[in-house]
Amino acid sequence: MVKRIFSGLTFAFGLTVFGLTIFGLHTFASASSASADEPVPKANPLALLRADHIMISTADYQATVDWYRSVFGFEVVREWDVPGHPDVDVGYIAANGFMIEVVATPEEFQSEKLPPDVFAALSDRGFVHLSFMSADVDAVAAELLSRGVELELPPTTFVDAGRRLLFIRDNNGNLIEIVTPLSAYKDSVNKSSANKK
Repeated sequence: MVKRIFSGLTFAFGLTVFGLTIFGLHTFASASSASADEPVPKANPLALLRADHIMISTADYQATVDWYRSVFGFEVVREWDVPGHPDVDVGYIAANGFMIEVVATPEEFQSEKLPPDVFAALSDRGFVHLSFMSADVDAVAAELLSRGVELELPPTTFVDAGRRLLFIRDNNGNLIEIVTPLSAYKDSVNKSSANKK
């Protein structure tokens, strides 16, 4: 008798487990088919973009590569030929994770007028300057002067922009800005004050 009751309970338990398993599979399958019918939102591929490089067009490839190497420490990453254009020199130079594509062609497409100064360049159209971030723009200015680089605009503070910056020109006359956030100066003042206590 006990054996029969136990067998009956085992059978009933087995049916319950089997039923729950079947129900679970059916529920899972229904949920899967429902979600398969609904469109899955796609990630915005534009949100994944990051800056890769800029290009500088020049009449003198080697002089430009040499200038960026001697002033900023850029090194050649890769050089290649452009099929069908044997008179074009192309290469990537890089420093601190930033890359510039240098392209030299024998003839210019248009005569570029360089703005006479930084403030006139504000009225220029298109890309106007290249900018690098620095921990201390004043130290950079001293180093540039020691390398014989003329300062187009010496270190100047722009409070509303929250930056201290300088401008120089490369060997092609392109403007290059070097900036330090004013917060970096506040941080260094706070640290030196804390060290004196």
